[in-house]
Amino acid sequence: MYENYKWEYTMFYLLWPIIIFPKQLQIVFIGIILCFLLRQGKIIFDGLSYFFIFYLVIYIISIFYNLFLHSYEFDRILATFNTLSIWIIAMFYYLLYKSYQLDLQELVKIGFVNYCILIGHWMISHIFHYLLGVSEFSIFGHYLSNIEWFSGVPVLRFVGFMDYANLVIMFFMFFYPLFCMYALRLNRRWFGWFLIVLGIFPVYSTYSRSGYFIILLGISLFIFHQFIKNSSIVTRGFLYCIVATLLVISIFYTNLVDNLELIFSDVYNAREGSNDTRSYLMEESMKVTFEKSPVIGMGIKTDSKLGYPLGSHSTFLGFFYKTGMVGFIVCTVMFLFISFKLLLLKMKGISNLMKYFIAVLPVMFLFEDLDGSNWLIVFYFILLAVLFGRDANAHSDRLAKDG
Repeated sequence: MYENYKWEYTMFYLLWPIIIFPKQLQIVFIGIILCFLLRQGKIIFDGLSYFFIFYLVIYIISIFYNLFLHSYEFDRILATFNTLSIWIIAMFYYLLYKSYQLDLQELVKIGFVNYCILIGHWMISHIFHYLLGVSEFSIFGHYLSNIEWFSGVPVLRFVGFMDYANLVIMFFMFFYPLFCMYALRLNRRWFGWFLIVLGIFPVYSTYSRSGYFIILLGISLFIFHQFIKNSSIVTRGFLYCIVATLLVISIFYTNLVDNLELIFSDVYNAREGSNDTRSYLMEESMKVTFEKSPVIGMGIKTDSKLGYPLGSHSTFLGFFYKTGMVGFIVCTVMFLFISFKLLLLKMKGISNLMKYFIAVLPVMFLFEDLDGSNWLIVFYFILLAVLFGRDANAHSDRLAKDG
């Protein structure tokens, strides 16, 4: 019965239980699934894997170096080894999924179902709030939604049983392209487009400023690619010139820049408390690291004066705090490598939307922790492996045909 079971789809099948379970159980389930995958899969190393290994070596050295020099509370040490473990697990998932040739149709189907569940959660949150008067319903400490202040007005912020609202943005960028692929194949085209539009509302309800920006950036790159994909070099050059000319005219001869600054200022100041917290965390984290261990970092996150762990609320700040200048440089180069490699992939249709979404995610990581949630970091590297693996397989097929 279990001999023909395809374990490589298990993470996608069990995504929502993993999301909703407490963080300690998440890593247990993810680890158990990895053990089964290791029994039947094979590990494939590539350029990205060496960045991974280099970073992990620096991180381990930093942890034990700082453990030797300083004393820490047990819960902070435990949290540190949880973070180290999930990075190691994510690396193995990436190495394993490079060897799998996942059925795209199956992946699209599972992605569609998972995203429909998110839409269902969004609808339930509005029913609870507007019809039942319940704004904060939770399971295992994960809230469906909560009330927050945005531009001086209380709003219902959708969280979707995740740790925080920006994870809904990440979920959208991972699975919305698959959701669209399936919706566009429905016999009733109008219903497919209805679902595509409906799928945007959970993201809008997060009130995530960085999320809005990064999604618009990904969509803009996708639309631009669709316009120029079949154009000749001359046509592309002409389009680039037109775009550059329009930008110059807009900047120097209109009040576009002033209007954009005004819009940016309004959005930026919509949640002033969040801005102040992030700014203070960044200043304190960098100050502590520069004063105590600028080369290999602090290894173990301690609490700031605000009560949040130092080096949090930003993946790149976390790299600097945990592994110093060495780890920060390694990881910055690693994410540049990932984005450029993704942008060079040749894909078709809506698949390009996923490519551009994941390529621009490092911009989002300026404001969020990649390792802030166990499922997030694992799925980020799984999807990278799937995209890179499909490109490698397509290249091999072309070589075989040419041969």
